[in-house]
Amino acid sequence: MIGTRTLSFRKLLLSLLLVLCILSVWALIIWFGGESPFKGFRYIIEGSLGNHYQFLSTLNKMVPLILAAAAVAVPAWTGMWNIGGEGQLLLGAFGAALVGFSIDFGVGLVNIVVALIVSAAFGMAWAAWPAFFKIKLRMDEVVTTLMGNYIAAQLIAYLINNPFRDPRSPLAQTPYIKSSFVIPYLFEGSQFSATFFVAIGMVLVLFIFRKRFITGYEFDITGSNPVFAGLSGIRVKKTKLLSMLIGGALAGLAGGLLVLGMTQRVMQSFSPGYGFTGLLICLLAFNDPLLIVGIAFLFSALQTGSVNLQLFTSVPAEISGVLQAVMVLFVAAFKTFIVGRREG
Repeated sequence: MIGTRTLSFRKLLLSLLLVLCILSVWALIIWFGGESPFKGFRYIIEGSLGNHYQFLSTLNKMVPLILAAAAVAVPAWTGMWNIGGEGQLLLGAFGAALVGFSIDFGVGLVNIVVALIVSAAFGMAWAAWPAFFKIKLRMDEVVTTLMGNYIAAQLIAYLINNPFRDPRSPLAQTPYIKSSFVIPYLFEGSQFSATFFVAIGMVLVLFIFRKRFITGYEFDITGSNPVFAGLSGIRVKKTKLLSMLIGGALAGLAGGLLVLGMTQRVMQSFSPGYGFTGLLICLLAFNDPLLIVGIAFLFSALQTGSVNLQLFTSVPAEISGVLQAVMVLFVAAFKTFIVGRREG
């Protein structure tokens, strides 16, 4: 118990250290852009947390980030890399939209639950084939899941441009889902809805699953020492497959929540890269579900606040994309340093 708490505290400190380093670099970028870093951070805070609406907007944008990061974290517990969250999210979104505009069970809650189950199933199915190739054919899951993102994007583009295109719209998109499938907003003037609590609930479920259930323990053992796991009677291949399926379901659920809680349809450029951002959040959080929430909040605040930063300074909102690139470099360098020290 003490060892586990020490490890969790160490992860927290390392995540905070990485975040501080990244924010320091971002302050330098703002400064080189001719603006005061303190003024820049003030505009970002005001833009993301300054009032009731902006705070809710920040929380709302956390939903796909949390689930996309969790979709990477769960397979990582077993030593698998799910880089395909973007494609799984797109397929999940399409699954929810398909149910939402074509079926009606007559009861709003039933409609929403069924649509979310279908979205999770679509995401799970898209994660299944890379997992199968890894387990049966030993194909690198990083390559197959990454390729799956581009295949999924082209598949969705075909579907929304041809068989499932809304005939009433000049744009490439599916028909709008029926009103009984829409998750209602909780506050007037904001898109904040119960989707946020679904995402937080999933994080808590994952935390309890990992800490209190035998299968969660098997996930960790399989990831840290698969040989020992096999000798202990754990079915390593089955455990890895299960982790990938759960990861795909989480990414698909993220897409379903986006459709039912925000966009109400799937259109071209549906996702601005939630899957890839989720990967980065997961790396910064060291695969810890609770840390994922904190890092996702930081990312969401930066994205929301960057718009305000652009309005009042000469720094473009795209600076958040530059910051994400800096984060990748920091995470890669940090992990290389840690691995090098352990091997040395």
